[in-house]
Amino acid sequence: MTIYFYAKTDNRLGLDRLRRTAALAKELQKTHEVYLMTTEFRSATYAKRELGIKKAVGLEDFRNIGTICERGDIIVYDSDEHNERIHREMIDYFGHFFRISYDPKDLPKEGEILISPYVVGANVINGILVDMDFFEQGSKEISRLFFYGDDDYNKGLLDIAPKLSSFDFELLEGFYFFVNMEEKLRPYFRAIHSYEEYGEAIKRANLCLSASGQSALEVAAGGAKVIYMQREDKDEEYVPLLERVGVLNMGYFEPNRLHEAIVSAKVPNQDYLSANSVEKVAKNVQKLIERAP
Repeated sequence: MTIYFYAKTDNRLGLDRLRRTAALAKELQKTHEVYLMTTEFRSATYAKRELGIKKAVGLEDFRNIGTICERGDIIVYDSDEHNERIHREMIDYFGHFFRISYDPKDLPKEGEILISPYVVGANVINGILVDMDFFEQGSKEISRLFFYGDDDYNKGLLDIAPKLSSFDFELLEGFYFFVNMEEKLRPYFRAIHSYEEYGEAIKRANLCLSASGQSALEVAAGGAKVIYMQREDKDEEYVPLLERVGVLNMGYFEPNRLHEAIVSAKVPNQDYLSANSVEKVAKNVQKLIERAP
């Protein structure tokens, strides 16, 4: 039995959806064949090389999902590319349609199972999708790490970086950063880590300032202090969850706010993350699949 996954990724969105979807796919591929689809080929390659996914492919259009999957198949879907009509068609097409959403206001449609960190009730699997590897306790050799996110299409980091120079941060590059960004950013950071070092850098951070909600959760899972910074070009879907976990939310970037946040930041609630882990979500997905006639 194959479980298909689809995650929206691109150079304006980043990899938050991919990272949380891959965390669940990685758990389920222990017992099932898993096939991950993304919006473009580069992120699919990244999923195989860096996120532990055995089979992944990029699609030019999410509507091409039907060329890979057959009617009655199982899919876990993490995207907002659909409209109401296409949403209904996908629910009817698949034997099991699981949809990941971190929108606190989102509720399950008839015929689907919603995977959400916020919602509880019928046709819902409540949980937080963080790769279990990040729960491993290791040495925190990076005193201060900054991660702006995997995308920076508008080069907003170039405006912030000079204001960060006095904070002595090391920078973790984003997957979609432009090729000439490292040279421009180097004067403002103690060191720069390539996106290929993502997993290790996240685990080694003692304190992390992150503008990615998913990355903030991953740092929190490892028992480090986390400060979340809201980007103007991003929604705030992760914010209630981060605050529930105990991640300090400094809002939009200002040097004075960051000074205060560094003093106030504490280690988040790892027990809450563990109690709602991706392992739990995977087990519930598997139960629903096996319960089918």
